[in-house]
Amino acid sequence: MLNDMVINEIIDDLQGTCESIGDVLVEYELELDDLDSKDFEAIDDAIFNCACCGWWYDLAEISTDVEDENVCARCVEDGDYEI
Repeated sequence: MLNDMVINEIIDDLQGTCESIGDVLVEYELELDDLDSKDFEAIDDAIFNCACCGWWYDLAEISTDVEDENVCARCVEDGDYEI
């Protein structure tokens, strides 16, 4: 498990972007295999990747109208994602 400071930096680097986790990990000289399930869980507990637009958002921005996927409220409101 990575230390909390690195995980928080990764979360900060991802949020508000459409970068992949792998792209951000390169900045820390890490690969996906360096993260364990608790690391991914910590990321998932803080942010989500919208299944529609591909951007990373804070969990507060997830649409409550979509049950099967993590979709941001903006995609639903703008009609980019149909319910």
